[in-house]
Amino acid sequence: MSKKVEYFIVGKRAVFESLRANYPVKRIILQEKGKYDETISNILALARRKGIEILARNELWFDRRFKTLNPQGIVGIGEPFQYSSLDELEVESNSIFLILDRIQDPQNLGAIIRTAECGGVAGVIIQERESAEVTESVVSISSGAVFHVKVVRVKNLAYAVRYLKERGVWVIGTSSESERAYYHVDYKRHPFAVILGNEGEGIRQGLLKECDYIVSIPMRGLVNSLNVSVAAGIVLFKMLEEKGANGEYD
Repeated sequence: MSKKVEYFIVGKRAVFESLRANYPVKRIILQEKGKYDETISNILALARRKGIEILARNELWFDRRFKTLNPQGIVGIGEPFQYSSLDELEVESNSIFLILDRIQDPQNLGAIIRTAECGGVAGVIIQERESAEVTESVVSISSGAVFHVKVVRVKNLAYAVRYLKERGVWVIGTSSESERAYYHVDYKRHPFAVILGNEGEGIRQGLLKECDYIVSIPMRGLVNSLNVSVAAGIVLFKMLEEKGANGEYD
């Protein structure tokens, strides 16, 4: 099976971030007679500065191909998403990593990557099998955040966990069965990795055994279940709060 050679970057925020990150965009396609707000004006200025071809297509062309992704009158065409490797991750005392165990919903993956980038996460690690890939849909859902955070795709998550631990990273697992709340861990002065589990089954037992701490997010509602992207934000920004208060980002 031949590899896909063209990759659509859909929506004005995703296109803008791809250009800001110097991602290899070949051309920009703009909707004829569309509304050109400040973001689109900035995209066109960047594209012209970089010598990127700009084409126009009618509304029907956009609706036929991208309606479900809300293209907002603009798409970019570039190379397929480029994953990073483990050895590209830089471990500092204030680093935070996310490890995703079989996150299969592209909507969740895109939302998690967006949250991770906003929180300054140093890398997001996913597994090749049983996991969503960084598709055009994920790029769009992440609002282009995938272009600013290292996303590493590995064959074996347990190996990736051990790789980080050998470099001084402490590993936090999340499980609703844990009696330790996520805010009862001292996140200061050390690099951390947070493992988030599959939407239905959680983290596999083999990975839980690799964790230094296993934490839960206490809840008082009747549903007693959070979307995994929301859980990621709760734990991540607690880490950021403690590290920020400790002066680790000064």
